[in-house]
Amino acid sequence: MYYIDKSEKSSYDKFRTYKIKKGDTLASVARDLGIEADELRWYHNMYCEIPDLIEADFKGYLEFLILAPEKPIDAPKEEIEKKLQKVSLASIYKLPFIAEKINKEYKVQYTTVVGDEVDTLETEVSVKWLASDKNNFHLFEINRGVIYINNAIPDTVMDELAAKTAEVIYPLKIVVDESGKWVDIYNYDEIERRWKDTKNAILDYYEGEVTDNYIEHTEYALESAETLLKSLASDYFLRTFFNGIHVGYTSRYTFQNEVFFPLEKDEESKFEVEQKIDPVLDESNLVRVEQQGDYVDSGSEASFGFEPWKGKFKALYLLDEHSYCIEKINLECNIEYDEIIKVIIQIESFKKEETQI
Repeated sequence: MYYIDKSEKSSYDKFRTYKIKKGDTLASVARDLGIEADELRWYHNMYCEIPDLIEADFKGYLEFLILAPEKPIDAPKEEIEKKLQKVSLASIYKLPFIAEKINKEYKVQYTTVVGDEVDTLETEVSVKWLASDKNNFHLFEINRGVIYINNAIPDTVMDELAAKTAEVIYPLKIVVDESGKWVDIYNYDEIERRWKDTKNAILDYYEGEVTDNYIEHTEYALESAETLLKSLASDYFLRTFFNGIHVGYTSRYTFQNEVFFPLEKDEESKFEVEQKIDPVLDESNLVRVEQQGDYVDSGSEASFGFEPWKGKFKALYLLDEHSYCIEKINLECNIEYDEIIKVIIQIESFKKEETQI
């Protein structure tokens, strides 16, 4: 094992890193470093670029593993405090939500694991603030780009139909409350009108049982604003990004919270978590907001003599120190049924290069 000099590093030069050697695995490196493999992967995934995410193990092209900084042992307390910049919060320790500052593009990657089956979905999403009202509700427009599944554009009939749905849903306008939590859909009537035109185009081009089932399912979801809201409740981006983290914390920058997350489609899993803000900025001068806790079993399985289900929830939000806008999110949650069900979500802001004419 060895660490690399700054001259060898690229975009990771501000981090402590480990250079991956031939034959290294996540488990072997974790063993050599004396760190749990999950913790090693978690810290790397918090700060790496999306293509470098560690899922089950290292990707073949991965060169560097990002490590947590070493804790200083002998440095004087005064010297350490000089290097630390405190996070500035509003009154009652509230994390500010400055909606009008949000106009960003994000790279998004979801990795779902069901037993031995692993699938990765990648896309780009834009988030733009449009307006706010006197009650501190905010209107946002969400747009989504092309979806890639396992590095390829989907080409089955069902996938093509799903892409047509995206054309109907987006641009999506949503209502967000003062804590940054998504609470409603604003442009249902507009979406319904788009569906009428899209449905006719689908019927002109596609036919068969798959198409009929797809249209039936879509029309059920679009039956009313309430049914559409329920259908979109399983959207990983909306639930992760607009998670309501901009609330009041205690003087210890932490509190106990309940988080509901759609780990399975149309199923809400409950987790009891500790939600906290790191009182100092991280190495990149970003605000760290963490949620970490355990799955709460409903007890229904135990009543039939089965062992209670277990699971974990971990989420890290990295925010700009001035605007408190989200720069990056890393979320992992799982439930251990007969086989493990797990999702890893990474959302990272980026700037699109302007095309020169």
